[in-house]
Amino acid sequence: MISIPFFPGAWKDAVFFSPVQILSLYPKLKKESFLDSILERFQNKYYDLGYRFEYLMREFPKPETDKEAEVLGKHFTSSIKLKQIRIYDYNYRTMYSSDPKGPGFHKGLRLLGMQVSKASWIEDTDGFLLYRNSSGDLYFQILKEDGDRIVHEASDSKKSFLPRDFSEGILYWVYKKKEEDSELLETNLNPDSTLLPDAEVLNSEESKVMIHALLDKNSKSQKILVRPVWEKIIANDLEIYLSQPRKTRAEELLLILSAFGISLIALICGILASRILFTIRMEHRFSEREEVVQMKTELIRLLGQFREKTK
Repeated sequence: MISIPFFPGAWKDAVFFSPVQILSLYPKLKKESFLDSILERFQNKYYDLGYRFEYLMREFPKPETDKEAEVLGKHFTSSIKLKQIRIYDYNYRTMYSSDPKGPGFHKGLRLLGMQVSKASWIEDTDGFLLYRNSSGDLYFQILKEDGDRIVHEASDSKKSFLPRDFSEGILYWVYKKKEEDSELLETNLNPDSTLLPDAEVLNSEESKVMIHALLDKNSKSQKILVRPVWEKIIANDLEIYLSQPRKTRAEELLLILSAFGISLIALICGILASRILFTIRMEHRFSEREEVVQMKTELIRLLGQFREKTK
């Protein structure tokens, strides 16, 4: 890039790299991260159970003693009717066990090198379900039958959810594809309200079919410069419709052209300014050299006069 010595560096970055900022990959990466979260929700049936555990832990500070862990464990047992629960600390030591004869540490974690990501579930070496909390300092072990029971009880009562933090401003509908129609699995919008233009959505099977048809219709681009309202993604047996806040294609194109135009004008001005500055500096150097030559000539003349007088 042409150096413009008298332009501040921040101004150059703002002008010359504004197209890069407009063409940022952040919206794409945000969508991909969100899709990964959605797929994990429906591929791991215990995903929402982790949210429930985090919800139950919110009233308790981080248990630092076995007594505090006992209070937390009993709260879990009474709240979601667990037959058994064990709580391990970050050293895999048992802080609380509803079974007094339980082991003093988790052998899979301490001895067998078992790894559990934060806010994730696995089935451990003993056939129990093991959950690591979101901060990563506690492990909860429950019976697999308890986990399956809680998931089954929740599956019939929840078909949609209120907005969650992980959606980050993205509106979404998730459907499971079937032979004849599609079943709504989850949305962070209220399916009983008017959502799309000219569509009065009622709580009926016919209205649910109409919503899906309208989502599908509005996911297809009608014009080149107009982005569709919903973006349709198909993953395995899931149909996912996403809508995230973005400028229209025409606005983005205008911003990109404007940014490139400003950058081009600034570049031309910078080249001209650099040439002018170079010319000024060269003329200044020639003037300095001319003064030096004149001074040397005058000195030689004075020396010549001095020699003539001393002969």
